[in-house]
Amino acid sequence: MKIEITRNNKEFTVLDKNMLILKGRRPKWYSSELCFFHNSKTYEIKKKGFWSSSFIILESGHPIGAIDWSLKKSYKIILKNNPSSLQYWLKKEKVGKWYAANRKYLLCENGETPILTIHYALKKWKESIEAEFIDKDTTDYVLLICALFVMRLQQSAENAAVGASGF
Repeated sequence: MKIEITRNNKEFTVLDKNMLILKGRRPKWYSSELCFFHNSKTYEIKKKGFWSSSFIILESGHPIGAIDWSLKKSYKIILKNNPSSLQYWLKKEKVGKWYAANRKYLLCENGETPILTIHYALKKWKESIEAEFIDKDTTDYVLLICALFVMRLQQSAENAAVGASGF
């Protein structure tokens, strides 16, 4: 699957074999909110509160999960529609040479079993993002967008840390 980001990181589309799977956008340029549409349903990722570092996942206005932050494990994704109440964490691995911006993000079920791989690269100052599920039969696009959202949160936290250090 290929993720295309347009209009200054405001809109995105997910394409699978050049077919449009879902489309989403950020409603406001300054907000961390995210809205996307899939299978004639509207999904939203919103902050729980103004000072909160946690997010809530809504399906047509009803909560279906959360993205919580902890100091030990960073962000974790919890979807309530799973009967076994699985939790997901995103692990980052550096790919390629030390100066390259290429990364591989693994979404792991309960911190152990990888179920999704996101390949992130910068090519000619343009982002290239591709994702693939380990098990091709079980593709959960809501989980994919949540993983991409957490990836962006991690990237912005890293960029803030670099800016604060004075380099």
